[in-house]
Amino acid sequence: MYRVLKKSIMDLSPRHRVILKALVDEFVSDNKPVGSKTLSEKYEIGLSPATIRSSLSELEEMGFVVARHTSGGRVPTERGYRFYVDSLVTLFELTLKEKQRIQEEYLKMQFRLDQVLVATSRVLASLSQSASVVLGPEGSLDTLKHLELIHVNGGEVLMILVMRSGTVLNRNIFFDHHISQESLYQISRYLNDNVKGFDVHEIQNNLIPQMMLKKEGPDGFAHLAPSISRAMATDSFNSDNLYIDGLKNLYENFRDEEDKLESILHLFDEKNFLKNFFTNYVPLDGVYTIIGKDGDEKLGGVTIITTNYRMGEKRIGSMGIIGPQRMNYNKTLPLLEFTSKLVSEMITKLSR
Repeated sequence: MYRVLKKSIMDLSPRHRVILKALVDEFVSDNKPVGSKTLSEKYEIGLSPATIRSSLSELEEMGFVVARHTSGGRVPTERGYRFYVDSLVTLFELTLKEKQRIQEEYLKMQFRLDQVLVATSRVLASLSQSASVVLGPEGSLDTLKHLELIHVNGGEVLMILVMRSGTVLNRNIFFDHHISQESLYQISRYLNDNVKGFDVHEIQNNLIPQMMLKKEGPDGFAHLAPSISRAMATDSFNSDNLYIDGLKNLYENFRDEEDKLESILHLFDEKNFLKNFFTNYVPLDGVYTIIGKDGDEKLGGVTIITTNYRMGEKRIGSMGIIGPQRMNYNKTLPLLEFTSKLVSEMITKLSR
């Protein structure tokens, strides 16, 4: 489902709509200012060049297009792109070959969360010919694959957490008395039977408290459980969870606009800005298109298309395509929607 981030300020007549759509399609395809003669010859608009020329002047007065040079054609403004995406764009179904290419990218790797996200950033950049950003889940949302408790010395116990992402975490826990390895083995098995496949936040806040209330665990579990839960604290999971690919595509996209290219590349150096930006879209369902300063002053001249992905019913991350405003919206919108659904299915399987 495609979402409108901000309603266009005004509506357009059918005549203006047809002309604006043709102009954006032509500019996206050819990256050259578009004139009335081109629209009349290449598109079945059903209007004379003089009428098209008059309509382009009216669209310019309304702020939907602008003339770069007095004698040249016109190009869309941010308002023009906004109206196009909200009301005019024709979405193309991904071809079978494109869908197979995406699926094959995931078959090349082992099924680990971090590898899925790396592959996602790579395939989005490749097929969109733009840059891509994938925001991984917070560490507390990484799901547990296996837990092991090992006696070290006296009251010291080593807890090993193997996460579905492939991350292995070691935690030293100290108790006020000796705990046998046999007891730790029984507690480990009990925990694995009950909390494997859940994320850390769920384990800490719901599962372990429920297990303690039931009082069905092996000897010593009730005494150890609070310390085990604290050792899983989310501040231990501050891994870099931003995956970026396709920066080389930006050099091609903005090769004639060096000043704009420099500011856009600087955007990718600001990892905290990107993390905060894409975090805002994790809880929002649907595909969103942010055009230029719709989103932030730093985004002038670019378009970001973004959506979230899930683990089961839980929204855990987001992904996006960053490129020029003359992006091929017909293909990038369905590309992102298809990839998001595929990634959600894969991550859900990983969590089980």
